[in-house]
Amino acid sequence: MHLAARAYFLVFLTAVLAIAAIWSSEASLAQLWRIPALLLLSGLALEGAFMRRPRIEARLATVARAFLGRPHPAAFVFANHSGRPLELQYAPATPVSFETSSELRRVRVPARGTAQDPIMLLPVRLGPQAWPSVPARLLGPLQLAWWGCELEPQQRTVVAPDSLRAPVKSSGWIGGGRPRRVTGAGSELHQLRDYVRGDPLARVDWKATARSGSLVTREFSEDQHLDVLIAIDAGRLSRVRAGALDRFGVYANLAARFAEIVTHHDDRIGLVVYADRPLAMWPPARGLPAVIRLRHTLEELSVQGAESDPTAAAVSIRGLLQHRALIVMLTDLDDPNVAIQLARAVRLLAPPHLVVVAGVEGGEISALARHEGRDWQDAWNALAAAEHQERAASQRRLLQRLGAPVVAAPVEHLEQAVFARYEALRRSRRV
Repeated sequence: MHLAARAYFLVFLTAVLAIAAIWSSEASLAQLWRIPALLLLSGLALEGAFMRRPRIEARLATVARAFLGRPHPAAFVFANHSGRPLELQYAPATPVSFETSSELRRVRVPARGTAQDPIMLLPVRLGPQAWPSVPARLLGPLQLAWWGCELEPQQRTVVAPDSLRAPVKSSGWIGGGRPRRVTGAGSELHQLRDYVRGDPLARVDWKATARSGSLVTREFSEDQHLDVLIAIDAGRLSRVRAGALDRFGVYANLAARFAEIVTHHDDRIGLVVYADRPLAMWPPARGLPAVIRLRHTLEELSVQGAESDPTAAAVSIRGLLQHRALIVMLTDLDDPNVAIQLARAVRLLAPPHLVVVAGVEGGEISALARHEGRDWQDAWNALAAAEHQERAASQRRLLQRLGAPVVAAPVEHLEQAVFARYEALRRSRRV
């Protein structure tokens, strides 16, 4: 319970009358302070009895499936089952996977009606989320006090990796919803196989389909069908913030969008998520089912508290892949402590596979190294930042000498940089 303005007025009036009675010689003033005090106490007792079971409910009007890093509007809806209007103050509590304004909000709910209070939500972590109780307080009917209560929205929301919002301009990628044969595909028929959801319609053999009664797809001997595997680091350092999301969230969104591009090229996509051990892994597969499986797998994972072990992940990847593949490792490139293990992982995988190592380039260290000095500590901070940058750069040069292309870019450009490197490797047929 918190006193309202009207109750503070009665408290003030009680104190003034009590002081006046002490300093005055009039006997008639001695008991006047009891009147506002009695009004306050009796009013609070009546309000307490009335507000013991507040007749108000709350629910959350939002989508059942939100996309990571994509803001979306929502609203708290309050239903008043009493016969009088209610003044409500509440703090918009959210699960740890969502961020919103934490300021106290005030809503007036009409008698036997509903009221909506719109908010903007930003999903920042993956997975299913149950909404917690909303701490709230109601103004009593006499407006003497705010009475606390907890409202249960009873809402569940799943945060999924984001998808492509616009077509990507690249060779073999078209703006429409149906993929077509990639330029340069061979004309010599290699084999017929069962149709997999996501196959280009231009490659469906309609005569064989008519004979068999089920869709059949043609494969050509000169076609380039790549096996692509995405390895995502979910270790402790992936919790580091990178823009609106942590690094694991950035990598998850990148992997989900990358899978859409890979399958539109009729390539196969696989996934490995690791920390100190592999957390999830499955071999490359083709088409829309592979994209859906990747997205559902990422929805169930989160950052682990353990240090990452790229070597253990590389051993698992070697056992998983049967053919030469393009492996895209999304990991931290700024920490020199994992340089040796990352180099060892690349040696285990290449050859036969081609490994691309990609990660977020932290702008804070670079800004600190160029920061203008204002006191004696700034020079030492800049020197330490420059040394950290040099160690990270030497780690990248080591990976490149081992034959692993390195993609390091700020978080807002990392996705396009990885897509461009994939396109370049595909055109050059290095895989």
